Amino acid sequence: MGASGSSPKDELRGAAAELETFSAATPFDVHSFEQALNAWLEPWHMECTPPWLVGWYNDSREKNAGGEQRIPADDGAVAFAICSVPSYLDVVVEHYARSRPDGNFIHAATNEIMERLQQKLPSELEVLLVNTDVGPPHYHVQTIGAICGRDQHIEAVDVPDDEWKEELQDDLEDTRDPKMWGADSEMLRKIFGVNVHPTYGGWYAYRILLVLRSVNNTSLAESLVQPAPHRFVEKEDAKRILREYNLQHEFCLWRDLTDQHPSRHRYSPEEYLYFTEQKAAKRKRFLEFKIANYAEVPPLRG
Repeated sequence: MGASGSSPKDELRGAAAELETFSAATPFDVHSFEQALNAWLEPWHMECTPPWLVGWYNDSREKNAGGEQRIPADDGAVAFAICSVPSYLDVVVEHYARSRPDGNFIHAATNEIMERLQQKLPSELEVLLVNTDVGPPHYHVQTIGAICGRDQHIEAVDVPDDEWKEELQDDLEDTRDPKMWGADSEMLRKIFGVNVHPTYGGWYAYRILLVLRSVNNTSLAESLVQPAPHRFVEKEDAKRILREYNLQHEFCLWRDLTDQHPSRHRYSPEEYLYFTEQKAAKRKRFLEFKIANYAEVPPLRG
């Protein structure tokens, strides 16, 4: 607590009003914008990445995916990705209580936040907002998390243990159903990579792409330089994460960074069951149970 008795979160919330005051005038203070954006997102149980340039992402897609899923903006345009973190289910439930969407309950809650954010941001910033769970177009959020230095992307090639790779590939080939995966041995044995967050591990999800099309790297008070790839996962944990992600994804053991992963940085038991449930009807029934406990319709956050 500071001398005023305010907490760090209170101070962040106090910065939220600044979102409305940003303009495309130079020099643009992108780090103050990041702070203001995170302050506004905090009540929604969301966070943004550090700022990054569209060109970093598009270059990566050109090199690794033949140019697929490029972002339609200048390479120098400044962008952010926004992720939900533990307790986002509360936001989904509250949105359902207010709006009763017919389906896509998570997407609908995210869209409401995007609409509110669009209203907050000055039109001169030429904002592009995209719900990354809905498409087309689809954008590769793992690439975004890696190029901006927020996440670590883990691939089997990063683990110098050929015996471990061979054993995992054998297990994958034995357990993957050819009816789903096809008969090609290469696909049956493929080890898929995954991103993890330095705080939340895998207990988060990218939801929104935000591009400020009128804010260019040349107009920033301090130009952005692409960071080196983030490296914080130990070798044995990387092996465990990749094995669990590929063999038993639905149990979410891979989402823990270590065996000491803090429970406050995980989904709640309800979130685990809700977010892994595949049937929309069961998700809807869960939401109906939850809102039955409300004495009144919850107000809109933010």
